[in-house]
Parts: sequence; structure tokens; C-alpha cells
Amino acid sequence: MGKRGKISKPHKIKDIDERPVKLRKYLRFFLIVCEDQKTEPYYFEKFKEKFPKETIFLRPVGTGRSSKGVVEQSVIEREKLFEETHKTIDEVWAVFDKDDADKKAGNRQRFIEAFEIAEKEKIQIAYSNEVFELWLLLHFTNVSSEEPIPRTDIYAKLEVNIQKIPFYDTFVYKHGNKDIIDIVLKSGNETQAMDRAERLNFAHNLKNNQPIDANPNTKVHVLVKRLRELIDWYSYEA
Repeated sequence: MGKRGKISKPHKIKDIDERPVKLRKYLRFFLIVCEDQKTEPYYFEKFKEKFPKETIFLRPVGTGRSSKGVVEQSVIEREKLFEETHKTIDEVWAVFDKDDADKKAGNRQRFIEAFEIAEKEKIQIAYSNEVFELWLLLHFTNVSSEEPIPRTDIYAKLEVNIQKIPFYDTFVYKHGNKDIIDIVLKSGNETQAMDRAERLNFAHNLKNNQPIDANPNTKVHVLVKRLRELIDWYSYEA
């Protein structure tokens, strides 16, 4: 019979933590604050893989807020990141959709105020009218600027175009599902998406359309172009 006594406590198994990120070593700090909490942050998170080590610190943040709320949260997130790093946050971008802001006077005003606050706070905006998924759709097909496109049609067009890709013929688009990002990055054409977005912007600029009336349109390509420029800059080897 074994000797009775106190049961000894099992030795603690220390968790193997990842090495802490040394934020102060980074050369540039880039903050992207998004309306969506899943798809958009996940999309921009993918760019982090492209930057050489300890060059750009990129933080995508999802908020679940709309237009004005996203910009207001951008100010808060910039301050939080500054407190962590004690360094100037070089660029802050707010990513949000128009959605149905044109349907109610209050929402319309909030959408307009988002741009006013952003200008005052030196925050850059990558908006979409009506939705971020327009930018994803442009990876596969051209979109005319002549007629407004409701978000449900954007979702449907995106689903149809992805179903044309081998092995995705049964694809069903579900809003908020991050799988759409992996498909777009793998099978879509970013260069063509940028060209198509530029043409939409040009068309609306010719008509002097304000962002809230520029349907369909997106400025996400401007943000993506900026990220690509930084990737090329810090990846350059003389």
C-alpha cells in the first residue's frame, strides 16, 4: 500500500509564448480601421505577409461601426497605437461603405460628416458605394458607372463570377465569410481591379458626383495601391 500523504501539485507546464513583437524596431506604422469586423480586416491582414521583417507595422482593426463611427474609432485606435509604440503613426485609413446612408437624412449626414472629421484628423478614406464587395467583384469583371447597383446585386454578381472558376461551381456567397478573400486573392486579378476602379472614379469625377451619390464606386484601390508601393519600396534591393 502506498504511503499516504498530501497529493503533490503537478508541475506547471509553461505555455510557449511567441516572442513579443518589438514595435519600436519598425520603420513605419500603418493603421487601417474598418467598418466590417471580419472580411475587411482579414483582407488587409494578408498584406502583412508581404512586408520585409520589421519594416512596416500594419494593424487592421474591425469596428462593426458605420461611416462616421469608423472615422471616430480611427482617432481612438491611433491614440492606442501611439501609446503602445511611443511613435508617430504614419498613416491612418478608414474603410467603410455607403450602404443605405442615402435613404435617411440622419445617416446621410453622418456619412458626410465622416469625411469632414477625417480631413480634420488627417485620416485617409477608402470608401465603397455601396459595399466593399464591389472591390472584390472588380477582380473578375468590369462594372458600368451608368446605373447604380444595389448591394444585393453586387453579392449576386460576385457569386456568379466565382462559380465560373474551376472547383467553385457550387460556391454560395455568404456575407461575412472570410473564404471569399482567399478565393479573390488566389483567382482574381488585382491589376485589372485597380484599372476598373480607376475608370469608375474617373467617370464619377467627370459628373462631379459626391461619394454618397457615386454608385457604383470604390476607393479601396487607392489604399491597396499605397500598400503595394510600400511593399515595393521596402523590398527593393540595390
